[in-house]
This record gives sequence, structure tokens and C-alpha cells, in this order.
Amino acid sequence: MAVGLVWRYTATERRETPGAVPTDAVAAIRAAAAEAVRQLGSLAERMRGLGRADEAGIFDAQAMMAEDPQLLGEAVARAEAGEDPEAAVRAAAATAAATLASLPDELLASRAADVRDVGARIVRIMTGQDVAFPASPSIAVAEDLPPSIVAEVPTGLLLGVALQGSSPTAHAVILARGLGIPAVVGVPGLVEAAGSATCVAIDGESGEAVLDPDPSQLADFAARARVLAARREAGASLRGRPAATADGERVILLANIGGPEEAGRALEAGAEGVGLFRTEFLFMRRQSAPSEDEQVEPYRRVFEAFGRQRPVVVRLADIGGDKAVPYLDLPPQANSFPGSRAVPLAARDRGLLSSQLRAIWRAAGRAGVTPHVMAPMVATLSDVRLLLELRDEARAEVAARGEPPPDRMITGVMIEMPSAAILAPELARLVDFFSIGTNDLTQYTMAADRSNPALAHLQDALHPAVLRLIAGVVAGADEAGIPVAVCGELAGEPAGALVLAGLGVDELSADAGSLDRVRAALAGVTRPQLADLAKRALAASNAADVRAMARELLEPRGSHGRA
Repeated sequence: MAVGLVWRYTATERRETPGAVPTDAVAAIRAAAAEAVRQLGSLAERMRGLGRADEAGIFDAQAMMAEDPQLLGEAVARAEAGEDPEAAVRAAAATAAATLASLPDELLASRAADVRDVGARIVRIMTGQDVAFPASPSIAVAEDLPPSIVAEVPTGLLLGVALQGSSPTAHAVILARGLGIPAVVGVPGLVEAAGSATCVAIDGESGEAVLDPDPSQLADFAARARVLAARREAGASLRGRPAATADGERVILLANIGGPEEAGRALEAGAEGVGLFRTEFLFMRRQSAPSEDEQVEPYRRVFEAFGRQRPVVVRLADIGGDKAVPYLDLPPQANSFPGSRAVPLAARDRGLLSSQLRAIWRAAGRAGVTPHVMAPMVATLSDVRLLLELRDEARAEVAARGEPPPDRMITGVMIEMPSAAILAPELARLVDFFSIGTNDLTQYTMAADRSNPALAHLQDALHPAVLRLIAGVVAGADEAGIPVAVCGELAGEPAGALVLAGLGVDELSADAGSLDRVRAALAGVTRPQLADLAKRALAASNAADVRAMARELLEPRGSHGRA
């Protein structure tokens, strides 16, 4: 919760009357990029000094973007062709950002803001411009907010963040959360409405923003803050204990991570392992595929961070389709067409996934752990058979080189396609576990593209149509004796966690920042209550009714707003 003055952040605009293109435009771009690398390195060190190693990784990654040969190469080429150097940098950054923003994986798409941030920083350095920070403690209101702005606002002056766009997985939001700053995202019409506002109150849990709140609204927010503090204290007090219902039914809580730098935050939050280790960061923004050797080290780092007792589930690279990866040589498409992504893509070219599987075998062997791997976008039984074939071939190849791999690789598939959910009984006999990706399963079940705001009302994973598919997946897994996890956003919502646990899901994997509240929500209910909730949810007619049912269980413990 936060209440404060409105600080309307707008990105620095390009000079209205640019001068003649300087003869040393290329040198100016490269010098500004080098200075950006230095500044971003300083921000990373500042975060480390605050004990925020994971957040420091955000700026380490941005520093790498600032010296990315592809980004700078395009900017230089544009400048050499006569384009204003500042416009050249902006255009190159916009191109890279557009590529990321088009990705169906929300976490990767949210990284577009990082690229735009880097481009804007290089331009500011070239023009000598600075961002005008608020003079008094305020809440930033904007369409989107670069992560570096969150870090650079002087201590005590940024009370909260309210964004019309962005997403919960954007680095600015992750950084704010790590610094204890509440944030809300996706507030329609916020920027225009805030044009004449002086004050704003935000609820980082419900996603609510109230401009110029009246005394009764301020009192309501104060009451919410007290409830939130009590819930936070209750959740934190349970952090060292295994997650369980009030009557002792265990539910395993895992973390979703996007790179080795996020491992520390997950462990700090009490994660019992990693349910989703996204590996696309190794494959994007490159002109050629990463080598096997390049992949081994980041996998090993995560394996070693969690050790033998905490599993790390590596998601094989979910690339292809509309993810513009030059070395795949795929024609551009307007949608994600899953049949040309991930394992189905390997039917066309086995090299990419074979290399990744060899790297995972090697990394696990060096870390002394048993690797867990899952394949995304599986739609058919033949997809799974291809995955198992590639897995076994990769192990044999690693062993033949004299680098002993582990005895086995625990292998699962993501249930994201309705066809996979329907085939769950047959798929369960071939693999070791299921992990349900509720984000994609919802959009494909409801025919509601997540990138289309007009279809937002259909994109709730608590819709009974989606829940009935999940129930079928759990039944198929139970018949084969394999566990079921959920790694979509629904697993990180208290209401979603209760419904999923009631349906029989064994493991919930979510952003580390969500684990405390999910742990507390589970601790306040019994298994019979969850079973009854699931039964009523499956018989409901819409997602809103399901949320209301879950809220009935949460409200006695002081829950407020959207659960």
C-alpha cells in the first residue's frame, strides 16, 4: 500500500531541432554506449551494496545490452547512412524491444522495457539530458517505467509505482518489489486521468489505483495496510516450514526463475526448488545459437545453488514461432503457431535441443545432481517420443566423450495445449511428471490471445472450462502415479492456489515474491474445505464466481481485494 503525490514520469524526448549529423557520429554512439555500461555497472554495485544481488543482476544484464554488437551495429549503420545518431540509437533499441515485446512468454516480453531503457540512457548521455526526479516523496505514474529509474530515484522519494501498461514480471516491478516499493500495473486510462491529479493511493495486491482519494477512501487504504501487514507477518513466520494445509496436507512450493541471478531470491523466499527455469535468455538476441559449452555454466550455477535436495526443473528452450531468432531461419508469423515451437521444432532441426540436452546432462554431472527437464508446447504423443529419443541420444553422446552424466534425467512435459490435456492419461505413461502452464492453456482453451486487450475478460485461468481440463490432467497423472505441478501465474495467487490444491495439484511454482502469501493461504484451510471449493468451482459458470468462492475461504483471515 502507498499514498503519495503524483509524479508523472515521461521518457526523455529527442531534441526538437537536431543539428547536422556530426562527422564522428559513430564515435559518439560508441562513446555514449561505453558510458552507459559504466553507469549501469555502478547501479549494479549499488544494488549489491544494499544486499540485493538478484536486483543487481538486472543492471548487469542491461550493461550487456548496452554493448550488444547487434544493437550498436544497427545504430551505427543507421548513423552512417545519414540518420541522426540519437534517432539511430532509438530506432535500433525500438527494433530490439519490438522483437521481445512480441514474444508469447510474458517474462521475456516484459524485457522490452529494459532494451528501451538502455537506448534512452545512451541518448541521454549523447545529448547531456537528465531525468527530472521528484522533489518530494511521490508515486511514479507512467505508461511504463524503466527499471533504472526505480534504482536512480533518490532514497525515500519513490513511495510507489503505478503503470498503465507493463506487467508483474517487468524488471521495474521486480526491482520495486525487491526494494519494498508497492507497484500496480495494467491500470486502463491511468496516465490521462492522472493529468490533473495531485495525489494517488495504490494497492499493490489488488492492483487498484485511486486518484485524489477522499477521506473515506484514505481510511479504507489505511485499514487495508494494517491487514496486509498482519498477513505479511503471518506469511513470513511460516517461511522456514514446509507448506501445508491446516490439517497437515503437504503442497510443495517452488519458484519460477529466468536466470541464475534469480536463484538467491527464490531461496530467500523459502522455495523448495525451482519449478520453472526459463532458458530462453541464452537463445535470444543472438545471430547464432549458443554453443553447448556456453550453456553448461549457467545451468551448473543454478543446480549448485539449490543442491541435491531441491529439484531444479529446466524448461527446454521455448523458441521458434513468432520469436524472431535469426539462426532458426523461420518465416515470420502473426501468431505464436505452437506447432513450430520448442519440441515440435526439433522434428525439423534436432540440433538445437540436442545441444541443450547435452549441456544439461554435463551441468548436472558437474553439480552432482539429478536433472529435471520439461518440454513446452507438447501437443501429441509423437512429441514426447521425440523428446525421450533426444534425451537418451544426448546422454550417450556425453558419456562417449568421457564426461560421466548422471544416471537419469527426470523428464516431464508442460500441459499448455488442450490436446495435451485431453491426452493426459496416455502422456502420463511416458513421462515422470506434468507441469501445467495455465497462461497458455487458458489462451488456447478460450481462444483468447493474451496480447489482445479486447479479450482480457476471457483470459482468467479460473474459468471452469480451464479448471475442468486441469482436473482431467490430474486424474490422468494420478492413474499413472506421477505428480502434477502448475507453473503459470495462477499458482502465485492465493485464490488460484486454493483451487489448484483442491483439484489435487501436488506442486505450485510461482514468482518468489508470491510464495509467502500462498503459504499463508494454504495454512488457513483444511483439505475438506479445498475439496469442496474444487467441486463447486468445477460446477461454476464463470471465473468471477470461482474467485468469489475462493475469497470466502480467504476473507476470514483478513484478505482484501482480488485474491
